[in-house]
Amino acid sequence: MRNISTIFRREVSAYFNSPIAYIFIILFVFILGFLFFVFFPFFSQTSPDLRNFFFWFPWVLSIFIPAVTMRLWSEERRSGTIELLLTWPVQAWEVVVGKYLAGLFVIAVSLALTLVVPLSLASVTTIEWGVIFTSYLGALLISSVYIALGAWASTLTSNQIVSLLIAIAFSLVMVGIGYPPVVKFLNGVEGLGNFIGWFGTDSHFREFSKGLVNPVGLIYGLSVTVFFLVLNNLFVEGRKF
Repeated sequence: MRNISTIFRREVSAYFNSPIAYIFIILFVFILGFLFFVFFPFFSQTSPDLRNFFFWFPWVLSIFIPAVTMRLWSEERRSGTIELLLTWPVQAWEVVVGKYLAGLFVIAVSLALTLVVPLSLASVTTIEWGVIFTSYLGALLISSVYIALGAWASTLTSNQIVSLLIAIAFSLVMVGIGYPPVVKFLNGVEGLGNFIGWFGTDSHFREFSKGLVNPVGLIYGLSVTVFFLVLNNLFVEGRKF
């Protein structure tokens, strides 16, 4: 645990000692607020609620999280510091987990700051805090998947932009295959929509946004996260950078 903690602190410092984390957090909160209050005007609704606010989470996270993860391994490869890092008395998996937790920390802070939206609306409408809690739990769960996926994508190249584009492409696919119109279309074509949709983040997040803590969703989030972390570890150890 000490080695993981050391890597975690190193990565968090790298985020917050540069503009990356601050730019990400500001843009993330601003865009979610813009989509909610402007694109789907909250106060023009006859029965205002936060469903449209949470609707955007899987899509916005799938685009923004790769911006956080793109540097995790790509920068190490570009600068050559990966050789120095792996000469430390640490296992590759400890570095993988430490970097993953650092990315998760940045996203958790970003999600926490978006709480200003439901908190500010609590004075003008009734807020179902149980639904708010489960929605944020679901958002954190799918964020975990995107972070692990993005960290793996970052091992594929020393170019951060290429890493970013790869992670965005995979993340959008994971959102899209669980999106109801896509599931319906695939059911009509091949009858595999429900099966394929199970692997999509959007389908599981919608369960949480309804106030349901579905054990299947928890298993999905944890298992897919572990899958990409294992893949990340295999690439780190196998490619030798």
